[in-house]
Amino acid sequence: MNWLCASLLICFNFNPEMDYTNNKEFIEDVTACTLHLNSLEDEWNRVPVDLVIAQSIHESEWGRSRFAIEGNNLLGIRTFDPSDDQIKPLNKPNSSWGLRIFETKCESISYYIELLNYNHHYEDFREERLMQYSSDLINVEKLAETLAIYAEDVYYTQKIIQTLRELNDN
Repeated sequence: MNWLCASLLICFNFNPEMDYTNNKEFIEDVTACTLHLNSLEDEWNRVPVDLVIAQSIHESEWGRSRFAIEGNNLLGIRTFDPSDDQIKPLNKPNSSWGLRIFETKCESISYYIELLNYNHHYEDFREERLMQYSSDLINVEKLAETLAIYAEDVYYTQKIIQTLRELNDN
């Protein structure tokens, strides 16, 4: 019966609008959205909330980036499809890609979870997550190490791990 109460609590606290005004509220909103979305997934397909928070902090500058504000894109999700609604980077207005525009910020988190769960680029992530799930020992930093392909920055995973550590220290 506890799982039902937890699921209902998650649904009642779900706020798709994400109207944060500070870093604490940003974390609360990302957490609520992620918990809700994870509740719709099988246990072994859930993405750790801390990882979603760390990447969204890094990718959207705590939800303050132009892409987060204008495109509801908290996770730096790119598109190369010209038919997708997108925002071009200011320094590359003619680039072949843009940042996807989402209806809500929570929708960008949903898309991110779908990417990790089904896109072929994140097979290492899924394998590591399944191994951790099977052993009942979750190591979010080790999961973050599998996400080097997520960004062009060669130090990306180290930056995400540093953010994870800073969040855990607070």
